[in-house]
Parts: sequence; structure tokens; C-alpha cells
Amino acid sequence: MSTRQEKVNSLIQQLISQYLVEEKPEGITGLLTVTAVNVSPDLEHAKIFISALGQDTKAVIAILKNYIYDIQGMLYQKLEMKKIPRIVFISDSSGEHAGKITKMLEDLHVDGTSDPSEEK
Repeated sequence: MSTRQEKVNSLIQQLISQYLVEEKPEGITGLLTVTAVNVSPDLEHAKIFISALGQDTKAVIAILKNYIYDIQGMLYQKLEMKKIPRIVFISDSSGEHAGKITKMLEDLHVDGTSDPSEEK
């Protein structure tokens, strides 16, 4: 990944996060996080990974699709680029997955099995 891609990823992530806090799209009740942004090498497309806490992520993605032109317009105004990447929102379930694994590990520890770190 080029340095320019990394800078664009970071800037888009920051701008969209700021937009979600300031504008708070109607219908979103939970806490949203822009977990990652992946811009294509030609800077024409950007995948925006969203994680939602307290609300179904797929429902949040559906709501955000209604605001995609507003967000795209905001990026056009704030990014100093000739072409603005076309954005698409993608559900990031890594947080949910990590939470499930943590719970499973806690359940194993509570069930009386020994902690592997204590066996040494």
C-alpha cells in the first residue's frame, strides 16, 4: 500500500467518523465506529468498514446507504483531490467475533479448567 493510499485511508476514516458524530443519521441509536478504510490503488473506490454497538450492523449499513450521497458530498468538499473515491459501507463483525471468543474463554475458565498460563 502506498503512502498516499494510507494518508487517504486515514483522512477518509477521520472525516466519516466526524460526520457520524456531528450529523448522527436518523435511525441510528447505537455507537458506531469506522474500524477501517481501504482505498483502491487507483483511489477510485473506498471500502468503509463499520462496527455498531447496541444496534444490528446490517441495519446500520442500510441506514447509511441512504446518506451515502451526503457523505460523498462532504468528502468532495473536504478532500483536496481531483476525484473522490466512491464509497461503499461494509459490516465489520471482528469486534463481535472477538467478544464471542473472549466469552468462550471466560466460560472455560469459570467451568474449573486451569488457566494455561498458571501451568508453567
